[in-house]
This record gives sequence, C-alpha cells and structure tokens, in this order.
Amino acid sequence: MSDDTMQQIYMRVTQRIQSDRKQLSQIEAQTSGNQREIRLAALTKREIEGLDTSVPLYKSMGKMFVCETKASLLHDIETTTSEANAMLEALEKKKKFVTRDLEEATGNLKDLVKSSQAAAKN
Repeated sequence: MSDDTMQQIYMRVTQRIQSDRKQLSQIEAQTSGNQREIRLAALTKREIEGLDTSVPLYKSMGKMFVCETKASLLHDIETTTSEANAMLEALEKKKKFVTRDLEEATGNLKDLVKSSQAAAKN
C-alpha cells in the first residue's frame, strides 16, 4: 500500500477509536446518573414508607408543590426505579458493544502499525 493510503486508513481508525472512547465516557456518565437516581428513589421510598397515611405529602412540579397521596408517590417512585433499571440494562448492552468495537479498532491499529513497519523494513 502507498503511504497516502496507509495514512488515510490510520486517520479513520484513530477517529473511530476517539469516537468509541467518547461514547464510553458518555455511557459511564449516564450509568452513574441512573444509579444515583435509583439510590435517591430508594432513600425517598424508605422515608415515605415510614410515614403515616394521614401525613400530607407533596410532590415537586416545576416551581410549585402538589399534594399527593402516599400510594401515588410510592407508585411514582416505583415507576422511576423501574425506568432507571431498564435504562441501566440498555446502557450495559451498549457499553459491551462499544467496548468490543473499541477493542477491534485498537487491534486494527496495531495490525496497521505492524504492517507499515514490515513494509518499511522491505
């Protein structure tokens, strides 16, 4: 292969590696946010469950608070938790795919470097 072709392939592979690394960091940030949301929901649920049903409970809605029943708030918390868990599963699958893609691109880069070194020796 000519040097120009090798350089183009090298640029494509390095761009793919950079893109995959960026995606991995975004996935990890989203995963961390979802895990935080799950922990916060569990803490809130535990606090609400300890309250009597006669205690008025309020839910934040933008800049105001709306009075809600205990059952309604617990249902909202369960919904939030299940959505966050589903998102975590999807992110884990995506992370596996991107990691595999990154490993493949890194292998391609190593192969490219070895082949260019072998070509330079000949």
